Amino acid sequence: MIKELDCVVFWVSRLEALVETVRRDYETFQARAQKADFLNKFMTIGIDVVLKAGGMQPIAPPSTPELGVTISPSGKITMDWRDNPNREPAAIFVTREQFTAIALKLKEKLLEGAIVPANDNEIPRLVYSLSIKSSKGFPGQQDGEKMRDVS
Repeated sequence: MIKELDCVVFWVSRLEALVETVRRDYETFQARAQKADFLNKFMTIGIDVVLKAGGMQPIAPPSTPELGVTISPSGKITMDWRDNPNREPAAIFVTREQFTAIALKLKEKLLEGAIVPANDNEIPRLVYSLSIKSSKGFPGQQDGEKMRDVS
């Protein structure tokens, strides 16, 4: 019984470490994206000034991309933006909040003993698997929609 409990505690701690790594990576990615967005909007304003001075129509500022997490079937987890055209076809995009919710579901299953990973590499693949199963419960997901983007 104690050995099983130790095993559960170990896997829960590995999942929590993964969630913490994703949180840190996301915050770094978000900071870089905000800097790029600021520079992009600043350049757009400069171009607008030149266009208006020349009597031309100004251009609309670009929209801010929605950031999130991409999970591939292999379990590779990367920070991404929603409309990334270079995303692996079978990979799933989720918001950071959705990723955290999926991780909580996995934690519950680990605590119940319903899932027992074989190794560390299996945890991100389990997150991917739960992402697919959970995708219909996320807002914005349509029935039959390609499983590339779950939100």
